[in-house]
Amino acid sequence: NCLKAAEVDTLGDLVKFNKNDLLKFRNFGKKSLTELDELLESMNLSFGMDVSRYKLDKE
Repeated sequence: NCLKAAEVDTLGDLVKFNKNDLLKFRNFGKKSLTELDELLESMNLSFGMDVSRYKLDKE
């Protein structure tokens, strides 16, 4: 899918983006954005978060 093509593999990768950047991805539309926004909100996360203080290894 379009997130995999953009190398978005984790929630940490996802929340680094702001909403406008995500909408620039090919095949990523407003419906996808709304669904992900609701999911993140239920986890007390949001787009555009600074996750640099967390150690996020992809391994």
